[in-house]
Amino acid sequence: MNRSNCIALMMVAGLGFGSVLNVAGGEQSVELVADADKAVAAAENAVEEARVAIKNGKQFVAMIPEDSPLMEDVAEVLRSAKENWVSAVSALEGAKESASKISSASSPEIAQDYKLLATVNAGVALSGAKVVQTGLLFVDAVANNKSESLDIIKQAMQNSLDAAAQVQFNYERVKSIIAEKYSK
Repeated sequence: MNRSNCIALMMVAGLGFGSVLNVAGGEQSVELVADADKAVAAAENAVEEARVAIKNGKQFVAMIPEDSPLMEDVAEVLRSAKENWVSAVSALEGAKESASKISSASSPEIAQDYKLLATVNAGVALSGAKVVQTGLLFVDAVANNKSESLDIIKQAMQNSLDAAAQVQFNYERVKSIIAEKYSK
């Protein structure tokens, strides 16, 4: 075999091996996209349920007398719900954006990082939406004089707030680790 045939054979072999790697990378990319899409879909469902809860909650707030001894508690719950709603909607957009970048990432490692960002953003959206839903359960209970449920819902609200804060902390940590990784 002469030198040019040997080089041609090596190039063909290299192209073939590269194609196998691209197929394997493509399969991994498809799996990463599927995982991210699953997380985003769960967050979208939770945000939509929270949107419906907000719509219904407006009616419940109107039912509560202004001189209700629980009005201050309702206002506090609504403030927390509003903060978490804003966070949930923003995080959902971030999750969608990160998920959309997975298949066009320049390396499997970058694709994995986009998937991770999509997943943690979806978690922030999901936990924020759950705070909204729980908060509006409290408003519903106050509006419909379900006083026996208030203590349980207050505890559930506090648990939801704690969980959302932990998820946000984890998101910030992951985001800073990824940012530091690429700032070098």
